[in-house]
Amino acid sequence: MTIGTDYPRPITVNGYVCRNCDDVANAKRNIDPAAPNGVEQAAVSFGGSLSGQQRAGAAPGTAPAHRLLDRTA
Repeated sequence: MTIGTDYPRPITVNGYVCRNCDDVANAKRNIDPAAPNGVEQAAVSFGGSLSGQQRAGAAPGTAPAHRLLDRTA
């Protein structure tokens, strides 16, 4: 017998759409289950020589990790 982690159909609790029991517990405390929890995690983590590379989504206003070549000079 297979036990699924999500409900077959989303349910609504306190106006929030819930897909599993964790969502229901948050909705009962008036916490939006669809809201991100503020912890940013990388989708991919590289190891080896790529582990120290700067992510593509760097904060605006930061300098690039390498110097750019000006081809018009």
